[in-house]
Amino acid sequence: MIFILVGCASETMQVKKSPDSAIPVKIEELKHLLIMNEVPGEWLDEQIKNETFQIHSNIDQYFKRSAEKQTDHDKKRNAAWYFARIGVDAKIKKGKPFIEDHIEIFNHAETKHGIHKELIAAIIGIETNFADRQQRGKFYAFNSLVSQYIFTNRTKFAVREITALYKFSRMTGHTPQYFTSSYAGAIGWGQFIPSSLLTFFIDSNGINDDVDPFDIEDTIFSVENYLYKNNLSGENIGNYNSKYRAVFAYNHSDVYVKAVLYIYDGLRDYFSQAERAVHTEKSE
Repeated sequence: MIFILVGCASETMQVKKSPDSAIPVKIEELKHLLIMNEVPGEWLDEQIKNETFQIHSNIDQYFKRSAEKQTDHDKKRNAAWYFARIGVDAKIKKGKPFIEDHIEIFNHAETKHGIHKELIAAIIGIETNFADRQQRGKFYAFNSLVSQYIFTNRTKFAVREITALYKFSRMTGHTPQYFTSSYAGAIGWGQFIPSSLLTFFIDSNGINDDVDPFDIEDTIFSVENYLYKNNLSGENIGNYNSKYRAVFAYNHSDVYVKAVLYIYDGLRDYFSQAERAVHTEKSE
């Protein structure tokens, strides 16, 4: 007889007796695939034995209930509902002092390739409400990804992302348990999945073995880097389609992109007016 931990990270953890469960078989299957990706089997065993390990048997329900799926795919909701759910106007209001509080790092990031600080902030605003501590993540990325392998059709994704989590954990020196996440396994203030952390996440000071997805300065530079690597720069920042495609690469949702660009426009209007006022004062 084996004991499998199930449930949601925000709920009381329950223990389910599963004498005929296929879960151990799936975990062994996952272990074999990870070993093929040069992830030590002992590493997987160690994480499963960790006191934080938990399987979320209802993980698929989170994907089915996501606001983007309800709007873009199921068509049960419209953009107005999504905008209200996200609270786009409230995010514009909150984004103003957020940018002001980090203006030096935003300006530094903006000078790299000409990507507006307001667009970088808009993405962080939607992803974690401008690095709100309550948005740090109720799941552990490892648990989410193992659960996705067992209970969803996202098996290739899960293997790829667990492999990337192993590599990122070794690179940064943080244990996998450091990386709390969304139900999808997205980590940090910018909500990067592990493979995106490896590909796009950079240190604000250029020390890339010191990156931390829960460091706001690293996050600002990394969101900028993600947009730039997806073909956005000062040369085309004024083109709607270029902005759309870069943000769509960040999250493959039409309504998500429209919400980001709505917040961006609101923040851009505010800071453009503020900058014009400063220039007027200096010229007088």
